[in-house]
Amino acid sequence: MRVDRRNIIKGGALAALAAATIAKPDPARAASLPKPLKKAAVFVPGYHPEHAYANGRPLAENRRFNRAVRNQPLQQMLTRVGFDGSIRQTLLPVAAHDVEVAPDGSIGVLCSMDGEQHTAFDPETLELAAIGPSLGDGWHGGGHAVYLDGGSTVILSERAPSTPFQGKLENHYGRLTVRDPKTLKIAETYSTHGIDPHDIRLTDDGKYIVAANYGSTISGKTGKFTIPRNVVQASITVIELSSGKLVDKRVTGKGKIELRHLAAGGLDRIFAIQALYGDDRADARQRAGDGIAYESDITTDPGYNYMAAATLKYDAAKKRLTRLGDAESTRYMRHGLSIRYDEVHDEAIASYPSTHQLMVFDGASGQLSKRFDLRTVGMRYPCGVTFLPDGKHYAVTGFWENMFVFERGTHRLVRELCLYPLFFGHSHITAA
Repeated sequence: MRVDRRNIIKGGALAALAAATIAKPDPARAASLPKPLKKAAVFVPGYHPEHAYANGRPLAENRRFNRAVRNQPLQQMLTRVGFDGSIRQTLLPVAAHDVEVAPDGSIGVLCSMDGEQHTAFDPETLELAAIGPSLGDGWHGGGHAVYLDGGSTVILSERAPSTPFQGKLENHYGRLTVRDPKTLKIAETYSTHGIDPHDIRLTDDGKYIVAANYGSTISGKTGKFTIPRNVVQASITVIELSSGKLVDKRVTGKGKIELRHLAAGGLDRIFAIQALYGDDRADARQRAGDGIAYESDITTDPGYNYMAAATLKYDAAKKRLTRLGDAESTRYMRHGLSIRYDEVHDEAIASYPSTHQLMVFDGASGQLSKRFDLRTVGMRYPCGVTFLPDGKHYAVTGFWENMFVFERGTHRLVRELCLYPLFFGHSHITAA
């Protein structure tokens, strides 16, 4: 399915699309914005639209939201938060995880996480532009994407069919699908050379894709993932874009700890987040010293508890893997989620929703530069992190609500740029 913007305008549907705006721009706020942010927006997937209502009705029954998901088995939200105060939201047919917008602003993609199809959308109207199936026969989305050449190509991570491990790593390797960004048709595929790939990033020279591979497989007895996970081989892989050739692979662990998300500058600046699940008993042990009442983690399912797992730095040039921060900060590295590399200030910025932490690491040494408990400024469960188009700020979004803006380098909270919408659960965000 594809929507041509010219046909939308010709058909008179532009007014109907405009009606999907939930909050109109605030003229006073818009006038005070720096020029690079006047038309900028942050895009946020929404995991739980079943908890969302509009005009007194569930979103799934609201014509302003459901036109793209009729007769579709999946539906999740997408929210566009304009810095001018405008908010636009819709439902799209995808098990969304990451969202990316092409550098030229022409198209966006909602990346499927374990679902069988991805969706492309218009970044201005949020209108559905295309549905792109995964590779078929049990293949499913890996959750992330990168754009190339200003937006002329998009690459998505894909996961092989979930099967128990039977001794051959290659049977579980995922793939990168090279696609047309507007139709999501596949032009070519490359192996990620790793099991269950997830996050993918382009190096700053544009030559390589770096992939984070979970490394976990399902149980042969139950056909499901275990707690903790059965990690056969978690890894960082570096793939040459021009050929699909594996340039480097670093195994980060076996047994229990997955590798999930990463950021990359050059090959000597790869920062990777590990994740470790524990059962309820393990969680009780790790929180035995927390004497003040606390709630269960709203970002994860019952029985799935995030344990501390060190965030890593990998220098692929020197083949050197190191832990970021120190023993004290590692205690707070539960459910590391979004991580971004700031090449201007040579820093990595990472969110840890389960402990409400935002951490900043020195790019050269890996030492912890700053650690914030964002509850002290009014944010719980920080998830998404993205740099803003002005080159001076970054945004952090709470799992369920609120978007805070910080100054790059100083990490000063810029309260006048913050906004407070509802997202209904998410992991990652992007700005355009």
